[in-house]
Amino acid sequence: MALAHIEPDLFSLEANKTWFETYRQLRERQPVYQVPGTSLYVLTRYEDIAAVVRDSDRFSNEPERHGGEPLLLCPRAREIYDERGWPKAFPLSQDPPEHRRFRALVNHFFTGARLEASRPLIERHVHRLIDALPAGGEVEFIAAFAEPLPAAVITDLLGLRHEDHDDLKRWSFAWALPFARGLSAEQEIWVAEQGVEFQHYLKAQIDARRANPRDDIITELAHAELDDRPLSDGEIISMIDHLYIGGNETTAYALASALWLMLRDPSVYEALCAEPSRVKGFVEEVLRLESPTQGLYRTATRDTEIGGVPIPKGATIHMRFAAANRDPEVFEEPDCIRFDRPNAMRHMAFSQAEHHCPGSGLSRLEMQIAIDALIRRLGNLRLADGNDFEHQPGFVLRALKQLNIAFDRVEPAGA
Repeated sequence: MALAHIEPDLFSLEANKTWFETYRQLRERQPVYQVPGTSLYVLTRYEDIAAVVRDSDRFSNEPERHGGEPLLLCPRAREIYDERGWPKAFPLSQDPPEHRRFRALVNHFFTGARLEASRPLIERHVHRLIDALPAGGEVEFIAAFAEPLPAAVITDLLGLRHEDHDDLKRWSFAWALPFARGLSAEQEIWVAEQGVEFQHYLKAQIDARRANPRDDIITELAHAELDDRPLSDGEIISMIDHLYIGGNETTAYALASALWLMLRDPSVYEALCAEPSRVKGFVEEVLRLESPTQGLYRTATRDTEIGGVPIPKGATIHMRFAAANRDPEVFEEPDCIRFDRPNAMRHMAFSQAEHHCPGSGLSRLEMQIAIDALIRRLGNLRLADGNDFEHQPGFVLRALKQLNIAFDRVEPAGA
């Protein structure tokens, strides 16, 4: 007997309280789900999402080239970029082959020896933030540690100014907001105004590096060439803002989720304290179970089908990575933490294939170093009373609103 169809309100304020049950129902009943009254199709099965992320020919990352919805629907919002800044662009997210050319300019920043060279920087910021915690008692973890750590690291790597933190935080929020969809015209105009401010701030940084080079990513991009020509200001600006947001927001969300998952089950915390070597596997399970980016979009370049469901040209495909990451056809006991999961690295928290997140290695390293230091240095770490574990409302990102933790003491860094 066929399973009954369901019609979840994926954009409701209550939706993120029941995401994972909704994903389960959709995977079982409607793994290719068309949101009623729209051309938006939501995928929840690992197999379907894996096929889409690897098929840039049928499913584009550039919606406006193929009749899909632009990120900003309000014409005035788009005009603000054209008139006062640089057209909103995503060179690091273009379709192949252009995508490969731009990604080749940045991939080495976050892999191999260059990534490992960032370890001392990360460790300094981790221990600086732990040293600033009270000697014992309670603290709100997100504000005290999860947010400032990745922001400080990517600020240093890019070569931005720490004193500009408040502006950068506001611009980051505005940059990510349109991905939630459903913004009003007024909200989109505000996003554009903030975006143009961010662009001009970055342009000033680029000009400064051209005049006085430094040892940072902005300097390298300011002097980089693509096909024997210098990168344009707009290209560099778009690459830097993408790297800043990608190296900042989602790692903060994942760090908060890591502490939550670790401390809500004392056996997980005890296992990590007993064998810190398990931290690496734990990080992958956190990313799988609590994917900070719940999903991203593609646009159908022609009439096609997914899982037997017809998809018209120009339709928007939403790949729900968080649903794929709990697909029981791929991950045994998908709702459980397993430190030694044999296929742990198959999760889609950073997408897959060519469009996987360029900063995934940096995010993993920050989380590994941070969690290892926290369990070593904070004595009797635990959840404080009064947590409600509510998440920020939103369709794309998953982030706890706050996380209060308690501990008895702070051990010296070298203990």
